[in-house]
Amino acid sequence: MKNKEKVTIGHLWGAFYPVLMYLGITVVAGIILTFVAISQGQITIENKTVDFGNIENDFSLMMTFFGGVMTIPLLILIKHLDVKKQKMIGAYGYKSVFFAKYLFIIPFAIAFMYAANMVVVILEALIPSIAHSFDETAQVIYGSSIGMQIATAVIVGPIVEELIFRGLMYTRLKRMFGEGISALVTGLVFGLFHMNISQGIYAFIFSYGAIFVYERYKNICAPVLFHMSANAISVLVTFIYKDYNTSAGSNTSSLSTSSEWVGALSVFFISILISGLFALCMKKWVEPQPK
Repeated sequence: MKNKEKVTIGHLWGAFYPVLMYLGITVVAGIILTFVAISQGQITIENKTVDFGNIENDFSLMMTFFGGVMTIPLLILIKHLDVKKQKMIGAYGYKSVFFAKYLFIIPFAIAFMYAANMVVVILEALIPSIAHSFDETAQVIYGSSIGMQIATAVIVGPIVEELIFRGLMYTRLKRMFGEGISALVTGLVFGLFHMNISQGIYAFIFSYGAIFVYERYKNICAPVLFHMSANAISVLVTFIYKDYNTSAGSNTSSLSTSSEWVGALSVFFISILISGLFALCMKKWVEPQPK
C-alpha cells in the first residue's frame, strides 16, 4: 500500500468543492430556467409573488436535471485529470472487469435499497418526530411527469452524484485517511446533501453500498449502475402504485400494527440475505487485476 497523502487544506478542498460547484451550477440553471419560463408565460409574477402555475414539480426537477447535465462534463474532466495525475506519481490502474459481471450489481442494489429503506421505516416508527420529513421532496420528485423522473432520478442524478461523492470525494479522502474514515465522511456528507432526516439516513446507508461496489469493480460505472438500479425500482414502484404516498426505495410509512412490524422486519431480513448473497458473489468472482 502506498503512503497516504498529507492532509492539507488544499487536499481537503479538493475533496469537497465538487459538491459546492454542483450546487452553484444548479442555482444558475434555476435562474436561467426561471427567465425562460417567465418569457414563455409559464411563470407569472404578480404583487411580488411568483406563481408557478402547474409546472412547480417539473420545474424543480428540471432545475436539478439541467444542473446535473451542465456539471457532468466538468466532473468527468476533473476525474480524468485526477486519474492522470495518480498515474504520473506511480499509482496503478486496473483492467476492466468482464461486463457480464456487472449484472451482479443490479439485484444487489435492489435488495440493498429495500434493506436501507426498512431501516428508515423502523426508525420512523420508533422516533415519530422524524417521520414525514421526506414528504415534500417526494411530492416534488414523484409528482412530476414520469419522463422527468426517469431523466433526473434514474439517469442524470446517479451519474452526477456518483462522480461527486464516490468518484471524487471518497477517492480523494481515501488517499489521506484510508477507507474507513473516508466512507464514513462521504456517507455523512451524502446524507446531509439530501437535506431531510429520512432521506439523509437512507442516503448514508446507501453510500456504503455504492462504495462497496466501487471498491470491488474499481470503476465509477459500478456505483453509477448501483444507484441507477435502486432509483429505477423506486420510480417504477411509485408509478405502478399510484395510491402509495411513498416509494419502495425512498420514503417510509408508519408501523402501527404487529402485522406491519412483521412485514417490515421480514422485508428487512430477506433484503439483507439477498444483498449479502450477491455481495459474496462479487467478492468471489469480481477481482480486477492491476494493469
